[in-house]
Amino acid sequence: MIVLGLVGRPDVKGVHDGAACLLVDGRVVGALEQERVSRRRHAPREGPEGAVVALLDAHGLHPGDVDAIGYAWADAPAGTPAEQGLPIPCGVHRSDAVTATILPTIGGQLPTHDIWFFDHHLCHAVGAYCLNPYERADALVADGWGGDGSTSLFHVEGGVFRLLERYDRCWSLGMFYGAASAYANLGWWGGGKLMGLSSYGRTSDFRFLRFDPSTAAFSLDPSLRHALDGGFDWGRLGRQWLEIFESCVFPYTATSANAFDYAPFAADVQETLEELGLGLAQRLRSLSGEGALLLSGGVGLNAHMNRRLARESGYQRVSGTVAPNDGGTVFGAAFLAASLLGQPLRPLDPGADPPIFFGPPVTEAQIEGALGRAGAPARAMEPDDLLKEVAGALAAGKVVAWFDGRAEFGPRALGARSLLAAPTGRAVLDRLNRAKGRQPWRPAALSLTARGFGELGMEPPVPGLSDYMLCTHAVGPAESARAIAGVHVDGTTRGQLVHDGTGFGALIEALGDETGLPAVVNTSLNTRGEPMVLSADQAVGMMAEVDEIDLLALPPYLVERA
Repeated sequence: MIVLGLVGRPDVKGVHDGAACLLVDGRVVGALEQERVSRRRHAPREGPEGAVVALLDAHGLHPGDVDAIGYAWADAPAGTPAEQGLPIPCGVHRSDAVTATILPTIGGQLPTHDIWFFDHHLCHAVGAYCLNPYERADALVADGWGGDGSTSLFHVEGGVFRLLERYDRCWSLGMFYGAASAYANLGWWGGGKLMGLSSYGRTSDFRFLRFDPSTAAFSLDPSLRHALDGGFDWGRLGRQWLEIFESCVFPYTATSANAFDYAPFAADVQETLEELGLGLAQRLRSLSGEGALLLSGGVGLNAHMNRRLARESGYQRVSGTVAPNDGGTVFGAAFLAASLLGQPLRPLDPGADPPIFFGPPVTEAQIEGALGRAGAPARAMEPDDLLKEVAGALAAGKVVAWFDGRAEFGPRALGARSLLAAPTGRAVLDRLNRAKGRQPWRPAALSLTARGFGELGMEPPVPGLSDYMLCTHAVGPAESARAIAGVHVDGTTRGQLVHDGTGFGALIEALGDETGLPAVVNTSLNTRGEPMVLSADQAVGMMAEVDEIDLLALPPYLVERA
């Protein structure tokens, strides 16, 4: 049984983060974001066909082999009736009217043109369930919006989902945070930057939004009620938030050139989001009494909020996925479509490795072809020798581009497409930031083995969050100087737990042999405004373009800058 999960439509304004997931006999064999293929960041108004073709080709399949297609948004053409008698909440629609729009080249080769359209937030929740090992759990989904709501509370047991509550789009946490990022001149997509900036500010008692877990009611801070006569209007919600910020927040202007002018504002926005997240988790737990919490939706990328949920929500286990953002909904869409063909929804097998690397397989012949086309002088090396040389280069203060095997899915670099530096000095971080076109005040993330967490006296990793770099961790004050380039101004790092048995883990341990600390500064292998590198050709091209990269590792090959 071969099933596709899709998101992204070229005919819908505002669509972004198109992606595809390929399911074979109930197992995910591949997933890929459209931006990695089209090379347009966030793939605005793009369908996922490029990603679909790349996945099918990589696994020797033809469009005619596909048995079903699920789409991660309930936007079937108007008038499409809901399917009756299906054990799936939130409504399911089936239509063949837009297949040629979503898949214009290969749509005619499909055995059927029918696409199943599922609730967007349900796809977030199902993906989180099937990529985590909990038979029963709560799921908190919060993003900009998803159909008729912006935040949804689910409970699942034995693969059966129930929608407990859903909150109006006008109380969107994602829209609030995105507007705050835009107001701080960091862009609507600058949520990660705003989170980093918040650590430079001192928060006040002011909270823009509040949520009462006992009544499930949102409200504005009392001091803001005069700023919103007539209430929120979804059609101009982003503009309304900007107007509130412009009228009530220092520096009262959108023209400030200094990011730190907005640091106190960012601190209040971040604290507001964290308290909203805790309130929503409290509400969900009161409805279900459950012990495990799954996080999804774009708000689930906020690592500071996730740390507080893991520590303060009362749940024994808090987990995310490799892609809480919209692209990650393709997992849920594929699993739901497969369930209609008789494949029950099941959690991940306990003890399975964290599901991270879903890109097309990379062969040694492809690497050799890329090196040959670029005329790049490369050395083939034995695995241990390559790791030792790369670790030595990092320890010597060099910037290394690391390209290893199948690409990670999602927005985080997790050890397959990474730009690396040793965390022991600031100078190399400055070089890495120049390579990325990245503001020097932004925090750097650390990837560490379990031993590295202990060496730095860090808060312990959180299974299901730290695997995906979705949680900040306090670093021991006495040890932070050992990783000065990877510890933020607030004494935390967005740490990734790297497991044994991976090439990336072996590299970090080799670096630990050189420096005494198995930890590395890790950021995504791309330049500013570009998607992460997917192919070996792109990796070699990036090294040619970026002078700050000293070494490119494409195991078993190593390329040094002459």
